Amino acid sequence: MVSEWGEEFRPAFQKLGELMCILEKALHLILTATATPKSIASLSKQLNLKNPLVISENVDRPKIFIDIRTRLPNFHKFDKFDDLIQPVATELLEKGVHFPVTIMYVESLEALSYFYQFLSYKLKGASYDGESMKKITIQELTKETPKVRLVLATVALGMGLNAPSVSRIIHCRPPTTLEKYLQEIGRAGRVGQPSVAILY
Repeated sequence: MVSEWGEEFRPAFQKLGELMCILEKALHLILTATATPKSIASLSKQLNLKNPLVISENVDRPKIFIDIRTRLPNFHKFDKFDDLIQPVATELLEKGVHFPVTIMYVESLEALSYFYQFLSYKLKGASYDGESMKKITIQELTKETPKVRLVLATVALGMGLNAPSVSRIIHCRPPTTLEKYLQEIGRAGRVGQPSVAILY
């Protein structure tokens, strides 16, 4: 079982714990990319694991350059939105297929809507559209050389997603925990390519 979880997934894990009691002789493999010791203890308890073997590795990501930038304060909301999305739109127009595959984590559905409208206007016919956009986008991201170059995302994107071509992550604001930050920048550089994580 592969899992990257949040609090909303805990009830499902409790049900797995009941199943593991029945299958206690079976080999159980639980993988997670960025669990804290507290999360590991909680997960082990929920899954009824007795004396689990925990193999952990240094979370350092030497191929990801972390670039911290300043953004406008929240009371300049739309100026702030423009400052965040304008350089991305300009670079996307200039570089086209050479634009690095990028996931841009936005802070709210309002920001997501604003950025989408902004990009649709600036990129005209060069942007994705359609009812099945999320499914197509995720399928495209799993390819080694996707046509998709920029994905606007909330924290919901990426649960179990392996997108080997992503080489840049942009956070419009810091995630709520260091664990989430490490998990989200870990979407980049999956095949060892040099990558950048920009944090506003």
